[in-house]
Amino acid sequence: MTSYVVTSAPPNPNGDLHLGHLSGPFLGADVLARHLRQTGHDVHYVGYSDEHSCYVPRRAAEIGSTAYPTAKLFGDRMEETLSLGAMHHDWFTRPLTDDTHTAFVQRFFLELWESGALEVQELPVFHCADCSRYLYEAEVRGECQFCAEPSDGVYCEACGLPQDPAGLAAPKCTACWKTPETTTLRRIVFPLENYRERLESYYASAQAKAEWRPRLREYLDGLFARELPATPISREASYGVPVPLPGWEGHILDTWFSGIWGYAAATARLTEANGDAEGWSALWTDPATRIVNFIGFDCSFSHAVLWPALLLAQGELTLPSQVVINEFYRLEGDKFSTSRGHAIWGGEFLRRVNADALRFHLCLTGPEREQNNFSMKEFADTVSTVLAGGLERWTDTVLDLLAQDFGSRVPEGAAVPERAQLEGEIAAALGAESFSPQRAAAAIATVVDRATDDLRELALLRASGPRERYAARLAAHAELLAAVAVTAAPLMPGWSAFLAGHLGLPVDQATRMPSWSAPAGPLLPAGSPVPAAVPLFFHELS
Repeated sequence: MTSYVVTSAPPNPNGDLHLGHLSGPFLGADVLARHLRQTGHDVHYVGYSDEHSCYVPRRAAEIGSTAYPTAKLFGDRMEETLSLGAMHHDWFTRPLTDDTHTAFVQRFFLELWESGALEVQELPVFHCADCSRYLYEAEVRGECQFCAEPSDGVYCEACGLPQDPAGLAAPKCTACWKTPETTTLRRIVFPLENYRERLESYYASAQAKAEWRPRLREYLDGLFARELPATPISREASYGVPVPLPGWEGHILDTWFSGIWGYAAATARLTEANGDAEGWSALWTDPATRIVNFIGFDCSFSHAVLWPALLLAQGELTLPSQVVINEFYRLEGDKFSTSRGHAIWGGEFLRRVNADALRFHLCLTGPEREQNNFSMKEFADTVSTVLAGGLERWTDTVLDLLAQDFGSRVPEGAAVPERAQLEGEIAAALGAESFSPQRAAAAIATVVDRATDDLRELALLRASGPRERYAARLAAHAELLAAVAVTAAPLMPGWSAFLAGHLGLPVDQATRMPSWSAPAGPLLPAGSPVPAAVPLFFHELS
């Protein structure tokens, strides 16, 4: 058994989560956590709401509110959506009402400050005279200085590169939309270039043990071809975690600095809730613990560069063994856009469709290595051909034939090589080292497709073939169906537990999934009782 800490990138509580959000870090982290638990590992899936982000007061101004109620409103909606999709964390911190988050951020900041790992520099900064405020990140909009795509003031969503302080081209204040002036400001900085060699050594070690996706490797190659940027970690602002130093009143710590400590804080809250207040420390300081971060590509700099370097500077906590990125998921061919209303909101959608059906489709079509597209037609096709019209048709046919011809008991049969092949494909696809729920979903879809194609041959064998061959073929179908119920659990946990329960497969009460630890013999030995039918779980989309 290995201990894992699995994280998903902290969402900004400035709106609900749409399908583009769900298709990436949240579903991916949940699927991995479920698979690891099902295969016997110790898993802590944690995250937090990025409630100190400057996007929160910006959104509050847009809806005529203030930051705290806005963070609560959308934080509640995000948690509700994750629960509806069966993607909720083991612990999800709400920092505005949980002092542990702030305590951890300030604690580790002070460790770095006192060790001399941080510097103070006078840096250029945008300032809006009309609004009488300095502009950072969400407060300024312009063009990326590297790729010229539209960007806010810190990280470009398109290329993922951090903008130099006041480096954004054609900047505009997002409150008044006037061009700001450029002045200077004293800020605390993390000198990233000092950690170049140690980062390169870390990447070589991590990538020797796990497959980091090509876009992230290319991003790192490009970033390290130039001098690494000195990264500001403080701002002059009133909303956020205060810099805990005399003389720095009115300055806050950047949320991009705070994030890694937020993961540790969430782990601490989880282990405390489980009765072990110091358990988080044992996990995070043990080199054998595997920390897996799930992010969108636009968070590559923080999770794959800045945060590992901060951990190296801190010197005691364990670095991530894997950083899993995803690309953008488009809607009907165009980018999800909250401002244009071009989005399908997760909470609304999951009240109308089956959560497992959506999870399976997002796994099958998710943007793992390239941008992909969600369309209602393709989702309906997945439900009708793979799930309702495939998986359920197969299930109904097998159970009906067992009821008619064998008294709802599994007949004698031979070993089923397709079962071992499926288990091997799913284990390879869902392992943290080369994680791909898309490959897992495709493997399940292939098994369902072949099985439903074989039903015609099964009917012919029933009508005119030797009874022994028919019985063995039907037993093989039952065994393979049981194997799908087990291996599909991380992707479709509700359906898996539903069918496993009806087939009499043991379901672990803690994970609510059938156990992956395969018995020496068949999952459904000869003579196993099965129901004559099961209720419909999936339904065709109208």
